[in-house]
Amino acid sequence: MSESVEFTPIVFPPRVLARISPELSLQRHLSLGVRPCLRAFEEFREVETSDGNLSRYSPKCNNTNSNNILGSNVLKSGSTIVITSITGGIVEDTLSSNELQEDDGFEPKESSMGTYDKSDFATVYPVVDIERGRVGLPTDEEMIISQMLHDDIRSSGIIPKKALEVICGIRTTDRDGKPAILYPDSDDMESADLIKILSYKQTRKWNYCLYAKIKVFSRDGPLYELCWNSLMYALQTVQLPRAFVDERATDLKIPVRTRGRTATIRETYDLLCDPDQSVQLSLNKSNIAYASRCGVIDVDPDVQLPEDDDQMELDRQNTILVADLQGEAEETSITSTISVITDADGSFKSVTLIGGTSNVSPEIIKSAFRLAKKRSQDLASKIL
Repeated sequence: MSESVEFTPIVFPPRVLARISPELSLQRHLSLGVRPCLRAFEEFREVETSDGNLSRYSPKCNNTNSNNILGSNVLKSGSTIVITSITGGIVEDTLSSNELQEDDGFEPKESSMGTYDKSDFATVYPVVDIERGRVGLPTDEEMIISQMLHDDIRSSGIIPKKALEVICGIRTTDRDGKPAILYPDSDDMESADLIKILSYKQTRKWNYCLYAKIKVFSRDGPLYELCWNSLMYALQTVQLPRAFVDERATDLKIPVRTRGRTATIRETYDLLCDPDQSVQLSLNKSNIAYASRCGVIDVDPDVQLPEDDDQMELDRQNTILVADLQGEAEETSITSTISVITDADGSFKSVTLIGGTSNVSPEIIKSAFRLAKKRSQDLASKIL
């Protein structure tokens, strides 16, 4: 006598199904006209941003003695939090004195194609750290995002090299014997002080160098666009400390003996930063842009749910444009992406298109550009 075998279907909760088969879970949601995060297909997450009072120049900063942060931003998008802090250093330019004099009238040169040469602009040196509850070497994703931020900042022409030049002042003693710092671009300088500072011939040139530390918490989707937008907000809050040298050290020279047994005279400077005075980082406002990402996916009719119990449509396959990918299911299943960096006027700074497995038509690309422009306008309105 044969025994009957009964099979009981296993039903998984939505969260468990999303971990077991993220692509199936995403296709089931798309067939219902909704995403796993319950947002519309072309809807972006709300973004909240502030400076976080991390910078030493923030009005509410309580630690100005040991704080070396020049600009900061805290960006929250959904459950993801991105904290960007910008620090700086001063490096000496290796150009000769003749080249320095020729470079005093520096202006970005426009090419015949209407674009600026990348060598006329500076960049930021970012380090991205995605918190995962453990320590160790940086991952490939962290290093790739850091390199992309570095390259895109330079190619976008946001920071002119002229903005990072150090206008060096002189610390001197006034008539009453009190120390004072004179800067050549000061508006309230007396004629005697102006003659004194103009008599000082600077034979060396220094530049500011900016470093960005970007920490990501509660990662919930692609991160490059969030890191870029947070860095854009942080750069607009950067204050550069003024630098000066002591009057007694401007003419100081020391003998240096080289291997050729010849003594040379070399000038030495003790460059100091003014703890009280700073200048706003001058950015090319017309090139400030914000990033957004869209994904393209083909709806599979084989995994769609029927509209009712007696009828199933088999000709509903189409291509969907999904804005602002969120969650593991969308990030791993949607392989065709369009990443755009554009300003509020629709001027594109960078476009990255990955074909993947979906058919990316010109109409979808136009829709992605339209969404990117609207997203940039919304993010630009949140400037602190």
